[in-house]
Amino acid sequence: MKIAIITPEYPPYISGGIGSYNYELVKKLAEKGIEVIVIASSQNEDSVRYCFDNRCKCYYLRTPPLRPTYFYFQMYNSERVRRIVEKERPDIIQLNAGSDIFIKTLKSLLKHVGIKVVIVFHGSPSPYNRHWDSLKHLDVVNLAWTTAQSAYAKMENALGEDTLSYADVAVHVAKHVMYYNTLCNESLRSLRNIVIYPGIDVHEYTKQTKHTSISSDTRYRFFIFGARLMRYKGVTELMKAFMIARKGNPYLYLQIFGNGPLRSYVLKVMHRSDNPSGIFYYGKVPREFFLRKLAVGDILVHPSFYEASPMVVIEAALLGKPVIAHKAPWSEEFVKSFNLGITVDVLNLEKFAETLSDLADEKNYKRVVERIQCQKNKLSATFSSERMAKDYIELYKKLV
Repeated sequence: MKIAIITPEYPPYISGGIGSYNYELVKKLAEKGIEVIVIASSQNEDSVRYCFDNRCKCYYLRTPPLRPTYFYFQMYNSERVRRIVEKERPDIIQLNAGSDIFIKTLKSLLKHVGIKVVIVFHGSPSPYNRHWDSLKHLDVVNLAWTTAQSAYAKMENALGEDTLSYADVAVHVAKHVMYYNTLCNESLRSLRNIVIYPGIDVHEYTKQTKHTSISSDTRYRFFIFGARLMRYKGVTELMKAFMIARKGNPYLYLQIFGNGPLRSYVLKVMHRSDNPSGIFYYGKVPREFFLRKLAVGDILVHPSFYEASPMVVIEAALLGKPVIAHKAPWSEEFVKSFNLGITVDVLNLEKFAETLSDLADEKNYKRVVERIQCQKNKLSATFSSERMAKDYIELYKKLV
């Protein structure tokens, strides 16, 4: 059985959850003897590489550094992708949702060779609610982003063919993602829809737990935030709530990892005279460095309004760290249902600040940590790359 996974990002060219998701899946599939072909975008010249003891063949195709990446990846490489697929003849092609341009180029091969198609939804239409949210807050950056995304989606529809018309099954990375997608897309309901949670190498994360806390003084609490610095990630709400909480408890600290349009805002708040050493900004850092910092920190704060399947929350859980998250469908599924911490309406700054202070309390903190430790086996089983690969292999076998 040969699987071709077509993705806009794959290590070393990776900037988000899609790349991590595919890397962990490919690694485990290769370990289990499945022949895997990866076709991904590249910032450099075209190249072919072998990985995982030559059990996986990666085609990197040069793509202009323009956004949205997947749109331009399809525009510049659809014909080359067709030639690769024709040469490799996989049994199954796995695509991201919104692959209309690729589908138009590949449709004759899919029909005559009998290649099955798996579509993976890494998100849902809900982020487009950000368009109205941005109008309400006069957020020019977010408004430009959502408008551009909507425009490119319409262009892709015009230039390509409906991906769902050629799909055999739709995979969603979370339950709330599947519910929202099927609610908003009538044609999707005619397909088989399943949920496969992202998986990570649990053993790699357990190695990080050997790191000790930053301070042995239980009065100190180090909050960790790691995400793109955009308004929909709850950055401004976090900064304001943290400053309120810190006025009542000077032993609270916030470490911020990531880059984005709100970087200047973060730096401005950091350098205020009434904020002596309370906030530390690291910028965009390697994943391994962030994990080490998360391992020695105390609490992950993820106040994002919209998420699909947040890898950083899963990483925090496997490292035994409590999570404070915005009360939303994604956090109800991942934080509340797994008892990983507290969900709160972060738009209520006083309540958000109170939640930060309450969880920083040693008694409350220990109780939540102990609760997460009791869930360790369940978390490891649910979010392991071993489990993810097993679910995909079961799906592939049913298709072929």
